[in-house]
Amino acid sequence: MATTRAHSRGLVDELQSSHRFTLGVLLAVLVVSLATSGYLLLVSQPRLASYVALGKQARDAHEGMLDQETGLRAWLATGDRRFLGPYESGKRHTRVASDNLMAGVHESPDVTDDVLAMLLAEQRWRAWSDRAANTRFTADERDDGTLTAFLLGGKRLFDAYRVAETTSTDAIRSRREQALDRQQVALVVVLVSYLVLLAGTGAVTVRRRRQLDRRILGPIDDLHGTVQRLRDGDLSARAEPTGVPELAEIGGALGQLASELDRASRDALAREQRLARLADRFETVVSVGREIAGSLSVRYVSATVTSAAADLLGERTTLWVRDDNQEFRATHRSEDPHGTPAPVHLVPSALVQRAAAEALPAVGDGCTAYPLVLAGMVTAVLETASTDVDEDTEQVLAALLSTAAAALESAHLHSAARELADMDGLTQLPNRRRFELDVDTEWERCRRYGRPLSLVMMDLDHFKRLNDEHGHLIGDEVLREVAHAVTGALRTTDTAYRYGGEEIVVLLRETGLEDAASAADRLRAAVEAITVVDDPRLRVTGSAGVAARHATMSHYTDLVAEADKALYDAKRAGRNRVAVAGMPAETLFRGTAEGSVTPA
Repeated sequence: MATTRAHSRGLVDELQSSHRFTLGVLLAVLVVSLATSGYLLLVSQPRLASYVALGKQARDAHEGMLDQETGLRAWLATGDRRFLGPYESGKRHTRVASDNLMAGVHESPDVTDDVLAMLLAEQRWRAWSDRAANTRFTADERDDGTLTAFLLGGKRLFDAYRVAETTSTDAIRSRREQALDRQQVALVVVLVSYLVLLAGTGAVTVRRRRQLDRRILGPIDDLHGTVQRLRDGDLSARAEPTGVPELAEIGGALGQLASELDRASRDALAREQRLARLADRFETVVSVGREIAGSLSVRYVSATVTSAAADLLGERTTLWVRDDNQEFRATHRSEDPHGTPAPVHLVPSALVQRAAAEALPAVGDGCTAYPLVLAGMVTAVLETASTDVDEDTEQVLAALLSTAAAALESAHLHSAARELADMDGLTQLPNRRRFELDVDTEWERCRRYGRPLSLVMMDLDHFKRLNDEHGHLIGDEVLREVAHAVTGALRTTDTAYRYGGEEIVVLLRETGLEDAASAADRLRAAVEAITVVDDPRLRVTGSAGVAARHATMSHYTDLVAEADKALYDAKRAGRNRVAVAGMPAETLFRGTAEGSVTPA
């Protein structure tokens, strides 16, 4: 229990304890000083002064007695009264000194008996001296021994006085020396008391210092070190537990402050990381926005946006775009290669329909559908296999989809506006002007991202002869059937154009040379399989040249030139075949016989 109380003492308790100890030391010093001063001033010094005064009075009285005794002897020996002068003077001095001795002896009762004995002996001798001073001896009395007997009587009295005086003086001297000894002892006692007090104070001070070091200074140093470590950025620094309540409270406050700073630091770092992620994501949005802003292809915009959304969400995504019939059709899935359209058999789910109807995100069946709204109208819906999307990601996704909605609508409107100007009225294929715009755009995209791009140039065999022999109406019918056959044999990402006359050019996106050659042979076979409704006897064939973009090309016209050269290689090789730029003609795809557009 005592240990617990000691360890729970606070700074105030320690300071009060030190204060009490200091007051105790000062009080002890004061008591010793007062006791010493009181003893010296009230006891020792007055007693010593009394003995010194008694001694002085005794000496004065003795000197007076000697003067009297000397004067009387001379008087008695000579009869000359002049010798009575010293006697009278000594008598006065002796009387004054004796009176003082009588007054002072009351303050020193331990020598009273001796002093009174001396005074009585003095008084007896004084009675003899008074008689001697008034007696004149004749010559006969001197001769017959009277004077001598008188003097001997006085001598005996004076000798008795001398003995009493010596005893009294010795007693006074002894008492004075005893008083001095006691005073010295008192001083020694005081000195020893001071030394003991000093030693005790020093021992207690050392003990208190050790206690303060352990209880106060140690924890304070630990707090200072903790503050220094916190100042240096070590937010894990904590003060050691201490039994001093005030220091424990400060240490706890420092720990709480460090925890709050650590939490604030982590929050700041998290915010910084969050802002960095947001910045990266918004930069992606801006980059995607720049990329799709100039695109007039709904499929390209769909593929770019779907891929970006999949990267953002970390889940598969599908983009459903509203067509001219107000139906939603899938234009691209993130798991498909870039540029590859979604399968045509896909049907929008009820979740997609609900998001489109409510123009709000819809969640259900482990998926989320986000509408792309432009001017209050839902133009598309992004479907993703994710239901747990944080607020930051949704903000970035909203920005992406807003950009995508504008880009899709722009592409759709531009496509509708340009369709009449860019379409061939006879074949309903995009015309040469449209081809040059698209191939230029695709060329730049492939050059920037290092993507493959191929071109097929096809020409109908002996088409001029058909027009001359069967008329232009049959020729137009053949061109329409060829356009239909070619379009049906293409992927949704590929585009066929009427380049001019009986020439058709096909733009194969994201396609290498070998796949392009295969695609060209499929087109050749599709043309060969045409049956002209108005004249089933006609047999239609075509020749094709294939070229792919490579590093030595500087412009898309180089691609067109190589495909055109390959086309004429196929013509020279016998028609109804496919020639690939840069490959021998005998290694290429070919038909079973020389093709022509002639009656069967």
